[in-house]
Amino acid sequence: METFASQARAFLLALALHAALLLLMWLGVDWLLPRSEAVAAGEPVKATLKVSDRDRKRAQAAMAKAQKAEEAAPPKQPVAQRQPQDSPTPLQPKAQKPLDRPDTENQQAISRLAEEPPPVPAPREQEQRTRQEQVDLTEDIERQQEVERRQRLLALQEIQRQRQAAERRTRIEEQRLQQLADMAASTDRAPREESPPPGQRGEDPGLLARYKAAMLQTADQNWNHSNAPELTTCRVRFTQIPGGEVINVEFIACPYDAEGREFVERALKKSPMPYSGFERVFMRQVELGFCYPREDCER
Repeated sequence: METFASQARAFLLALALHAALLLLMWLGVDWLLPRSEAVAAGEPVKATLKVSDRDRKRAQAAMAKAQKAEEAAPPKQPVAQRQPQDSPTPLQPKAQKPLDRPDTENQQAISRLAEEPPPVPAPREQEQRTRQEQVDLTEDIERQQEVERRQRLLALQEIQRQRQAAERRTRIEEQRLQQLADMAASTDRAPREESPPPGQRGEDPGLLARYKAAMLQTADQNWNHSNAPELTTCRVRFTQIPGGEVINVEFIACPYDAEGREFVERALKKSPMPYSGFERVFMRQVELGFCYPREDCER
């Protein structure tokens, strides 16, 4: 901040500068304009300055007084010379970035928004929002149920596939066991066939007839002949294993349609054929004829 002394010094310097400019202008004008020298006629004038003793004494007294006042004045203080000072902190090589000046207006607006309570939605908007949330929740539940249903369906298909594979393996094993049993039975019957009882060759015709009649009766009881044409015979050949279970059905001569043939195959596989008591006359492959009504077909 400027002091009064600095201001006064500046004013004096400005005043001296103006005075110097005026003096230069006056000297320039005096140098440029020609001088008008007036030649005085006659003898040159001679003048002599006479000073009285009183004026001389008064001047001497003033000079002595000024000298005493100068001697009595305190000595002038030497003017201090300015010297640069060394700073202990090194100078910063790069200019410092300007400081961030926060926007007080935005901060005040944010503060007002934070203090103000949130606007309460209108009842209609609140109802629409609630309805939309319920719709979204319902859609999420339905989507989750659809995903669960697909997962259960895939699990059920996998179980069915595994069950079919297990049944296929079981059927193959049963056929293999049956083949082994047939081979063992043929080996056991070989000695008896070499020495059959006299007159019957080791067979009992009555037992074999009852065995065939029992198989025909079982097939007729299991047969659904509602769609079978009357007085029409369907000849089939089926294969069974010990115990009476039918494992294969072949149609030799059967004029029935696909549904009628399916009923015939179901009748043969619905329940095992008679086996207990007929072990001696057991037949692995048997041919039967399906005809309705049975009494009229056998006439």
